[in-house]
Amino acid sequence: MKLTSSTSTLVSNLSRIFHKLSTTDGFSGQRYDVIIETDQTPGNYWLRCDNQNACAGTTQALDIKAFWHYSDGPAQALPTTTTYNYTGACPDEPYASLVPYAPMDAGAADVTEGTFDVIIRNNGNNLYKWFLSGTSFFSEYDHPTLLDVYQNDTTPDYSGNLIIDLPNEHEWVYVIIESPIPLPHPIHLHGHDFLILAEGPGSFSSDTVLQLKNPPRRDTALMPAAGFIVIAFETDNPGVWLMHCHIGWHTSMGFALQFVEMQDQIVERGALDDSCTLTQTCKSWKKYADSKGIKVHDSGV
Repeated sequence: MKLTSSTSTLVSNLSRIFHKLSTTDGFSGQRYDVIIETDQTPGNYWLRCDNQNACAGTTQALDIKAFWHYSDGPAQALPTTTTYNYTGACPDEPYASLVPYAPMDAGAADVTEGTFDVIIRNNGNNLYKWFLSGTSFFSEYDHPTLLDVYQNDTTPDYSGNLIIDLPNEHEWVYVIIESPIPLPHPIHLHGHDFLILAEGPGSFSSDTVLQLKNPPRRDTALMPAAGFIVIAFETDNPGVWLMHCHIGWHTSMGFALQFVEMQDQIVERGALDDSCTLTQTCKSWKKYADSKGIKVHDSGV
């Protein structure tokens, strides 16, 4: 990457931004836009990406680097910049520091889904899976929820209460998720940015204070280890939307659910505007899976 020392439209210097990033975490699926002011002495600099082993063990976690080069600096010299010393941990960025520039307030809850109690246990066949309030999510590859909605105007029942019907437009949905297990979970929702109303250690209670005035807004947020999170979104996007832990093997083990949002409008309002591709893809998959003897061996997500 070539940079020029004359760049002046950005807002902070390299060292301060890199230090800020080195002391906070972005979890699986989270993203940050970072603005950098290239106002240092022209030269070559290391850009470091630390994967903190408090979250997950990674080979060479503290030796992931890119090379930043000012075009009017020395071309071949290796950077001499060094790492910052900090205490590794596994928190999210403090939500108090995530203040949306375009404000949005949460409406009063029209629908409260939860509390989803998240645990891991043996499913009776010596297979350990994640369970949300007693149910582990499962999806059939050749029988997806959206296809059922399109063909039959129904939803499958193979995941019980983890396929949630939200029939009405412009209602506020609050979702409460908590777990006694000391593992953090990045919670990701498709189809929406959601508002983070509360999070913390322990269990959600009626005394929990919800931030309704311009709360942080994301599509992936951390549920703390042995803690809870409360998120909210408005039903304004017809479709079948997955919410799941963004750690891949947790999703594979059943940590997921679906919202069927404004089912009667999914086809009517053009939310499903390519039904031919949907049906043909499902037919092709079924033909291939049958010929190879492929069976769903995990959550199907």
